[in-house]
Amino acid sequence: MRSGNGIDTGLSPSHNCEWLETNGLGDYASATSEGINTRRYHGLLVSNVEHYGRHVLLSTVEDWLVTNAGAWPLSSRHHPGTVYPQGASLLKKFIPGPCPGFVYEAAGYRVTRRVALVKGRHTVLVRYSVERTGKGAENESVTLRVAPLLAFRSYHALTHANMDLQVKTFPVASGVNGFKIQPYNALPALYVQVSGLFDFLPSPEWVNAVEYPVERERGFDCQEDLFSPGLLELHVMPGEDIVVAASTEPIAPAMEGDALETMWEQEMASRPGLGGKRDTLSPLQGFLADRSACFLMKTPGGRSMILAGYPWFGSWGRDTLIALPGVTFLAGRVEEGLEVLRAMAESASDGLIPNTFDSEGRPGGYNSVDASLWFAWACHLMLERLTRLKRSEEAKAFQDLCAPAIYSIIAAYRAGRVPFARVASSGMLEVGTPSTQLTWMDAQVNGVPVTPRYGYPVEIQALWYNTLAVGHHLAKKRGDPDPCPERMLKALQAVFAARFVKEDGSLNDVWRHAEDGGPDGSVRPNQLLAVSLPYAIAPKEDWRAIVDRCTEDLLTPYGLRTLSPDNPAFCPTYGGGSAARDGAYHQGTVWTWLLGPYTEAMLKAVKGETEGGDKGKSRVARAAKSLLDKVTPLFTTHMTEAGLGHMSEIFSATAPYAPDGTIAQAWSEGEALRMLLLVRTAAPEAYKEWEEKISSPVRHGKGGKTK
Repeated sequence: MRSGNGIDTGLSPSHNCEWLETNGLGDYASATSEGINTRRYHGLLVSNVEHYGRHVLLSTVEDWLVTNAGAWPLSSRHHPGTVYPQGASLLKKFIPGPCPGFVYEAAGYRVTRRVALVKGRHTVLVRYSVERTGKGAENESVTLRVAPLLAFRSYHALTHANMDLQVKTFPVASGVNGFKIQPYNALPALYVQVSGLFDFLPSPEWVNAVEYPVERERGFDCQEDLFSPGLLELHVMPGEDIVVAASTEPIAPAMEGDALETMWEQEMASRPGLGGKRDTLSPLQGFLADRSACFLMKTPGGRSMILAGYPWFGSWGRDTLIALPGVTFLAGRVEEGLEVLRAMAESASDGLIPNTFDSEGRPGGYNSVDASLWFAWACHLMLERLTRLKRSEEAKAFQDLCAPAIYSIIAAYRAGRVPFARVASSGMLEVGTPSTQLTWMDAQVNGVPVTPRYGYPVEIQALWYNTLAVGHHLAKKRGDPDPCPERMLKALQAVFAARFVKEDGSLNDVWRHAEDGGPDGSVRPNQLLAVSLPYAIAPKEDWRAIVDRCTEDLLTPYGLRTLSPDNPAFCPTYGGGSAARDGAYHQGTVWTWLLGPYTEAMLKAVKGETEGGDKGKSRVARAAKSLLDKVTPLFTTHMTEAGLGHMSEIFSATAPYAPDGTIAQAWSEGEALRMLLLVRTAAPEAYKEWEEKISSPVRHGKGGKTK
């Protein structure tokens, strides 16, 4: 990565990061910087099909440069024991933006293939540019042979050659500019259109045994067959461009040959400034705000949602609410944040916020004990933001929406309507059983919880207390019946301190009665929420001890470990098959989203020990600088080592902290931005110096990593 607020203009193809294109409808396109699909989830048009969810429609293309001297491949794919064609050997450069580009050189020509999804349309554009680099006849055209390879299956599945697929193609608008094919009646047709001179040669065939090596590494089935309806022969003069489109709808009447060119130019022109109003954000913060726009989507019915991560996650209640501040209103997208929170409130059932949503925004499972509690946190931060922006009318309208919802949430927990949760006589929230996993640490192997957290998990108590306190303050402000008077809040704090605070001042991860096994004192990052939330349940005198323990045992350059290395159950690496990965998921594996709670807790602890003045500011600045220096690799080298310009879901727990999980995770990016905003507010000079340092041009080592 060249700087802290942008990506290099060119990377070595061998770097092999993964690129991502999105369109705001839940669609995406993704592959590697070598242009090869290595996952079942990769594809040029992975579309959010109405009623069916995301499907890989156009998997890839096989393309060749053809001149009088012969034919040279531009594409590649994996097959058992080989790569075919050998286009990757001719790939000279991968261009990250404004959309993914691949530069090939062969036979005295340079061919650049660029890929872009069109915002608001289920359409991918592939643009070819041809330049002459050697000697040749001035008026000699070249041919690009392009064979679309179709999958037409769920992005979680694989497909194989079958007799049900309908192979026939039909002209698009009199056949002047493309063809249409509908392989299966239940899925939409695919329209393939071209902006320039071409011939289409129908030649239906299956391309067998395409392999995805990353799926093999993950212990999943890794082979499928792809269908090619025929061959496009594109006739291009050197210096000219030609656009191929694949879409679930016809793009323009056949005679409007420049429609694809216009669409391309409009899409490229719209790309700067995706982050909305960014006048209060620094360059790095603006860059992160722009990139996180990919997680926002509109369902076919117009509902606003946040996708948890690419390529395989849908929309989750807990993930949405944690990611929401950094992905929406802190990134300059207040209206989008309000829309998502309104939709969440409207989806509530019996006072409960759903933990899953389908591809059309309909609520799914209510199998979480904390999604509803995160709703209160997100609403509180939204109200703070609206107040700070002096949008008083919107703040009042939103308060009228969220206050009754929060009162209903409190009532639902107290009435026992939340599955596997009950308010004990102490006022604390008891959740789960030995066989359930209802907190965010929810991995199971063979149906057995990896991290049993039944009883009284520390972050659930912190979230419950914060929800009660938010409800209390809203009720006082609005004149509503108080759901939790001050004396009850103080009593809950006292019970928490007696049960959770250990001798060193840090907190138990789970408290249980002696007959249930007693407290679990494992050092995990969950205790940070007892300090970081707006209304902290942990005793103020213990804040520093909590933060220090997490700093010493858990803080890494990419986030926080989920378990101390001193614990016998600690797993240093994340990898292998499904059982091995799930076994390590919360047993040491690093999560970036935890930087948000950590930063807020750290700043509160440091500020709580200072008396203000220059000395206090100096201590805050030193703490801020230390944290920023620690996490610098997350904002520099990592941006080109997994998902290009994005932050991964997780990292292994020890150096070199290999990224894994999704290549772009909403709460990783949202909380990373919130972390930077918190530090910049607390220590503006230290933050400015740090960002200027990481944003200065530097030379790069192999693979584009910062030296």
